[in-house]
Amino acid sequence: MDHQNYVNMARVQDRHWWFRGKRALLRRVLSRLELPEAARILDAGCGTGANMKMLSEFGQVWGMEYDDFALEIAGKISGATVARGFLPGDIPFGSQSFHLVTVLDVLSCIEADGAAIKALADRMVPGGWLVITAPAFDFLFSSHDLASHHHRRYTIPRLVSVVESQGLEVSFSSYFNTLLFLPIVFVRLMKKWLRLLEGDDVGVLPPAWINTVLSVIFRLESRVVGWGWSLPFGVSAVLVAQKPMAKGGGS
Repeated sequence: MDHQNYVNMARVQDRHWWFRGKRALLRRVLSRLELPEAARILDAGCGTGANMKMLSEFGQVWGMEYDDFALEIAGKISGATVARGFLPGDIPFGSQSFHLVTVLDVLSCIEADGAAIKALADRMVPGGWLVITAPAFDFLFSSHDLASHHHRRYTIPRLVSVVESQGLEVSFSSYFNTLLFLPIVFVRLMKKWLRLLEGDDVGVLPPAWINTVLSVIFRLESRVVGWGWSLPFGVSAVLVAQKPMAKGGGS
């Protein structure tokens, strides 16, 4: 990810409708998982720590990040331990360390996405959970994807295939940001046609009333996904998978 993207994220992540809405959705998804009371959680590619406070509601959180600026900000914001590392080859944690691993808008930045899932699965306890969010549909590839160094966007079948190929069992998947799908498609396609490719498109806080309206829309949608309903299309995708229990033993 471009350094300026991290700077932009740190500035708006507490207030921007996109970050607030995604946290609301993730909170509802995570609340349906069977996690131990003292769950150990890894936020792999935690960026500037936008999600770590929310994750701490479910257990003790560690972060992993390779960018110096983002690593420092994430640690300050969350109060959690944030270690330097990157996927798939440098994860500074041992095998079977975590009950929950989150990979939130990170997998698309990694060329060897299957190898990244394999490495993370190794860090999960048997019965542990993996939660992924990822940008959806290649035709929506935009200036934001370029600034974020995305290699691809995903369909649900593609995401499921990558995860299941590494021996994990997918229990839930859905698109999200569905209600705003058509307006976002229109804006992004217009930018492409007009050649307006000018960096990150979520690093600027919109006017307060627009931000509030979009936050409300996203939060309403998060309830639907939180109920376990799968939405048929959207700007992003969410997937939940579980590592199979060890044969003859518990987690």
